[in-house]
Amino acid sequence: MIHLFYSHKGGSGTTVTAAATALALARSSGRAVLIDLCGDAPAALGMAEPPGPGINEWLDQDSTADGESLLLLGSSADNGLVVIHQGCDRVNGNPRWSDLTDVLLSLPMSVVIDAGTRPLPPEMHERSQRSLLVTRPCYMSLRRAINGQRPDGIVLIEEPGRALTSKDIASVLSLPVVANIPFESAISRAVDAGLLASRLPQLLQRHLPLG
Repeated sequence: MIHLFYSHKGGSGTTVTAAATALALARSSGRAVLIDLCGDAPAALGMAEPPGPGINEWLDQDSTADGESLLLLGSSADNGLVVIHQGCDRVNGNPRWSDLTDVLLSLPMSVVIDAGTRPLPPEMHERSQRSLLVTRPCYMSLRRAINGQRPDGIVLIEEPGRALTSKDIASVLSLPVVANIPFESAISRAVDAGLLASRLPQLLQRHLPLG
């Protein structure tokens, strides 16, 4: 199953949400894969920056790499989670998005994609079993989301002092809010200390969109 996380505005919490979801899925089922399309997953998980090629090299127009080669690019994070990092900054030619989707759908494990703000073709959204927009209750983010790719649901990062509520977000976008994740200092401290993988906060895990 492919869980695709993305946002329309940087700093929305997409990487932490995607990484935490991948960790939780790996712990519950024994193995999961996190595809890091925006380059922030290693830092969020407290991993050393992986050397060598990554997903962008695999996506190169002239690449002939297959599914086995994709998994060999991964680094072990924690309890069965394999992280396939971004690699180089850009893809040469037209990315092999269709090939990537075919491979990910064939894997016998949960796959989480952290797309961040990277634009993906409609096919990736349509063929992912869950396409989730991560957003804060922010007017600017909502403006971009209204005109952007339609997800299956919304993951709302709740912040104290915001005027917009979960009901407001669902109403404006005409989409269900599938998870409300509180903006808590315990979560920030775990990420800042590089301990998200080893000490996934229970507060965060309770609110993740795992279904």
